[in-house]
Amino acid sequence: MISIQRGLALFASMTTLTGCAVLGTTIDPGELGLKYIILDEPGLQSKVYSEGFYFQWAWNDMISYDVTWQSRSERVDTLTADDLHVPINASVTFRARPTELHAVHTRIGPMYYEDVIQPVFSTLVRSAFANYNHNDLARKSPEIENFVLARLRENLSDKPLDIDQVSIKHIVFDPNVTRSISTKLVKQQESEQKRYELDIAKEDAEIARTAAKGRGDAERIEAEGQAQAIITLGDAQAQAQAAIAKTLTKSYLQYKAFDGDATTYYFVPTGKDALPVIVNAEPRR
Repeated sequence: MISIQRGLALFASMTTLTGCAVLGTTIDPGELGLKYIILDEPGLQSKVYSEGFYFQWAWNDMISYDVTWQSRSERVDTLTADDLHVPINASVTFRARPTELHAVHTRIGPMYYEDVIQPVFSTLVRSAFANYNHNDLARKSPEIENFVLARLRENLSDKPLDIDQVSIKHIVFDPNVTRSISTKLVKQQESEQKRYELDIAKEDAEIARTAAKGRGDAERIEAEGQAQAIITLGDAQAQAQAAIAKTLTKSYLQYKAFDGDATTYYFVPTGKDALPVIVNAEPRR
């Protein structure tokens, strides 16, 4: 508390003696300052002052610069590769390089955006859009942004400035071309829908044909199986009959005729010509 009171008293005394010739300068957050001393050589000091309040004589000056990232937008009238006029809105993010603030002020000055960045930026945007057709602009915007950013950094590489980003904010497309593109897209979508429906119909027909062929093959296989079974059964029966026929000899049949207790035998004598012999054909009286 005592030191603060002494400081205030000293400041009041100096102000009284110099006729209010002592002033104060405030450097705000995000800014850096360079002091200009009029009675010194050189007048502009190389020391960089950070944010804070600084006392100085009234005839001296403190020059401050905003060293935060800033963004500026520009409306640029461009001409595409297919000769269509397309106004666009593009922005660039930049700052004065904090470590080279003295060079910024001595080589360029406070109007560094207007004097250095803006002209190059607008020219590069025009040249970039001239490489693309109207219908490709929306799809190629990231590519255009990267191109402009790289070329802008290259053109300003010898300046104490930093370029962070380039953005294509808005593209004003030609309404007639946009309408034609919309109509074309609608027709394409309708054509694709019809083609899709036709493909579905073809797939359904192919499925039906495959199913019918499968049923036909199954029925054919079943019929072939049944026919083969009948043939096999017939062959078995024929083989069985052939086997039986081999065993049914005359002697075997005669044997079976006499075989058994309940068999009744009738003897019919036959002659040499195998006709029955009639012993007595006279009827009885």
